[in-house]
Amino acid sequence: MQIWDFISRLFDTIAAAVLRHMAPFSYSELGVYWPIVVEGVLVSCALGLIGCFLVVRGMSLLGDALSHSVLPGIVLGFLISVHTTGQGSLRSPWIFAGATAVGILAALLVETVEKNSRVKEDASLGIIFTTMFALGVVMINLFAGQADLDPGCVLYGNIEYFTVYGWQGIRPMAFILGGIILGLLIFYRHLLVSVFDPALAISMGIPAMLIHYVLMAALSLTVVASFEAVGAILAVALLIMPGATARLWTDRMPIMLILAAIHGVASTILGYWLSHPAILDTSAAGAISLAGFVLFLGSWLLAPRHGVVMQAIARRRLRRTIAAENLVKTLDEVIRSGKPEPIGLNDLAAAMRLAPRQFAKALTLARGQGLVDRADGTIRLTDAGRARAERLIRAHQLWEQFLLQQVGIAPDHVHDAAEWIEHHLSDQAVREIDQTLAKA
Repeated sequence: MQIWDFISRLFDTIAAAVLRHMAPFSYSELGVYWPIVVEGVLVSCALGLIGCFLVVRGMSLLGDALSHSVLPGIVLGFLISVHTTGQGSLRSPWIFAGATAVGILAALLVETVEKNSRVKEDASLGIIFTTMFALGVVMINLFAGQADLDPGCVLYGNIEYFTVYGWQGIRPMAFILGGIILGLLIFYRHLLVSVFDPALAISMGIPAMLIHYVLMAALSLTVVASFEAVGAILAVALLIMPGATARLWTDRMPIMLILAAIHGVASTILGYWLSHPAILDTSAAGAISLAGFVLFLGSWLLAPRHGVVMQAIARRRLRRTIAAENLVKTLDEVIRSGKPEPIGLNDLAAAMRLAPRQFAKALTLARGQGLVDRADGTIRLTDAGRARAERLIRAHQLWEQFLLQQVGIAPDHVHDAAEWIEHHLSDQAVREIDQTLAKA
């Protein structure tokens, strides 16, 4: 505790001058109490940064469960704080220590149950964490009379009470967010490798398990620090939604972290605005989480690569490309069979075995891409169309040979697979397959 007191006093000394100058700016002309907004931003950013690593590793459920399982540690820390200092507070170092210890213990118990029984990870998560959460709820109700421990504050939060703390109230969360950012800057490479490939990390001499438990400890600390603002339940939303939203926009981890922080800032400002008495007149913490979901929903629909709308557009574009390429390839096969150009449209339609409407659509698409020319009920390949047909046939043949020689698939099973994959192989992939077959 002496170390904590020293760090706390040092931080207080550094922050005091800044906070004194910020006091006149607590309220804006619109009635916005800025310490509440800043606290919400700090909570959202801190949880969102940790949540990114949970999302990419597929550990979102673990983060959800761990944020609830620390409740017994909070209650124990609160009671110890009451008995040692005569007063309890959600900002007591005993609470941070108790929650961190219980969070790590819960993660260890999950691994122990999973490794030493037939119970899988998801079931062990459900057993351990729900039991610990229930234990925490029971302890809150049992000991709430002995100490001023409000179950509603722990479970649902009340960020509006930061009007009592003023700018002084943001210090713990600012300290934790600063520690998270500093840790990311120093240990980013080790954390990245450990999250994406623990086996590779171990082979490189990186203590992957230690990093895992440090991440769990950081998660426990951050969740506990956010309880007073948003509570245990809404902390889960702020833990997962920023990372999940950012994941829809990028495949690069640094950009994902930045986008998660932006999501936290935007959801806090939007949620606090929605909670204003003149609009929804509701809980700020709930409105912040709702705003975060709205941002996630918009990203899920409109993200450029992974959004539902763009994926639907990409699938439609792919279907159009395949229809045009199938027409070009069939036309080339008809020409190779001995029929001179131009080919009658009826002959080509019969060879493709398409309904008149589907054939007309494929013909329109092929003409639009400059692959064929149509005149007087006949059709001929352009130079671009002939080159496309030759590329498709070559890709088809190479893939059939690859499946036969390298994979060992039966000859009567390779055609359908090649018929589909020929539209997806890039020029580089075709060259690599050709080189592989040449070496065989």
